[in-house]
Amino acid sequence: MNPVLSACKMGLAGGLALLLASCATMSPEECQLANWREVGQRDGVRGEPLSILGRRAEDCAKVHVGIDQQAYQQGRTLGLRSYCRWENAVPLGLSGASYSGVCSPDIESIFIPRYQTARAVYLLRNEIRSMDQQTQSLEHRLQELRHDEEQRLRKIDSEAERNKIRRTIDDERNRIRDDLRATDHRLQRKRDELRAAEFNLTQLR
Repeated sequence: MNPVLSACKMGLAGGLALLLASCATMSPEECQLANWREVGQRDGVRGEPLSILGRRAEDCAKVHVGIDQQAYQQGRTLGLRSYCRWENAVPLGLSGASYSGVCSPDIESIFIPRYQTARAVYLLRNEIRSMDQQTQSLEHRLQELRHDEEQRLRKIDSEAERNKIRRTIDDERNRIRDDLRATDHRLQRKRDELRAAEFNLTQLR
């Protein structure tokens, strides 16, 4: 587990103040110096949900600093104007970023379909990348088996034992080849799906 996350969850005392501060949305220094209109604008530009303000308020309350909710909302509204543009939907989806439902309904009617189309491409590309890596791992395992078989047979004189080793390794080799064939079939389907998704994406541009 990431040591910072572990520290956040366990709440360890003594010597971990810096680590625990990294769990917060705002540091004590940021709370004391915050321009809440600018904070809100940054959150809006990033498409952060309004719930992040509650977490910021909790962080700042720990150091007895209040928030300027009105200034924050003004800045957030300004930032959302930049974020909630239909031309941002495709880059957002292709980046894999999540959408937190922060745009107005009239914009969402255009924004969400574009975002979902692009995100489908992102997810399929990730799946294909993962299956490519799985294929490489299985092929590497086949090479290791070949080497392992040669090494083990070299050390044994008994033909019965050698045959037993061959059968055992053949069984594993066949299982790996079955996995390779299954992965290849899934990979072909996903590539077909990706081509269709990418075509749908080009229709949006």
